[in-house]
Amino acid sequence: MIRQASRADIDRITRAHADAALLAIDAGFDAVEIHLGHNYFASSFLSPKVNQRRDGYGGSLAGRARVARDAARAVREAVGDRIAILAKLNMDDGVPGGLWLDESLQVAQWLQDDGSVDALELTAGSSLLNPMYLFHGEAPLREFAVAMRNPVVRLGVRTVGKQFIRSYPYEEAYLLDSARQFRAALDLPLVLLGGISQLETAVRAMGEGFEFVAMARALLREPDLVHRMEKDSSTRSLCIHCNKCMPTIFSGTHCVLATNVAPTGL
Repeated sequence: MIRQASRADIDRITRAHADAALLAIDAGFDAVEIHLGHNYFASSFLSPKVNQRRDGYGGSLAGRARVARDAARAVREAVGDRIAILAKLNMDDGVPGGLWLDESLQVAQWLQDDGSVDALELTAGSSLLNPMYLFHGEAPLREFAVAMRNPVVRLGVRTVGKQFIRSYPYEEAYLLDSARQFRAALDLPLVLLGGISQLETAVRAMGEGFEFVAMARALLREPDLVHRMEKDSSTRSLCIHCNKCMPTIFSGTHCVLATNVAPTGL
């Protein structure tokens, strides 16, 4: 059971974004990223499926985007130009009735007009409602069930897990088609993610106007992959996108196929 976030909650979390960015500066980081995706806090407000509020934080897109825009503005006001500010924004939630590209494009344009972010990282999916929409590839149901310590939850994953953890075919740059619409509409630097494993995929993305690409699973498999690609352009990623790294978030995120990489605790 959850309760509706109060105005005090929203104000506190907005300030916490700014405080975190200031802490990152003190720690020597060059950039911070505000998470506006995957139906986490700000993204849950953006989603017309999740957000059923009737106050100024719900209803119209402008109301639903208020938390995201205020958080980004708060960070910008706190740090100025001392650190780069990125935002990871859902292009769509991957669920019926969720945030879709037309509304997400408008939010992206508002963020650009606000001057609150230096770049947008384009993502998709809902950790709450449809996590595999982001990852694509095999859904590691058995591994998720084993990772669950609660026997009731473990049984639930085994029996009805397929209804929640769906599978989507994997291909390189599987979010590229959606991201192209943002590239055509925005002047902001954009970061493409979603199945970026091979060097030619990154080169193709940047050739289409994306300033950066993001890699995750491939770097869990081989943390030195980019350095080796820089030295030898024929280097191929060993990641097979089995997604068995996903359930390891409960025990220390790592690639289960890598033998020379220590798990990273969260």
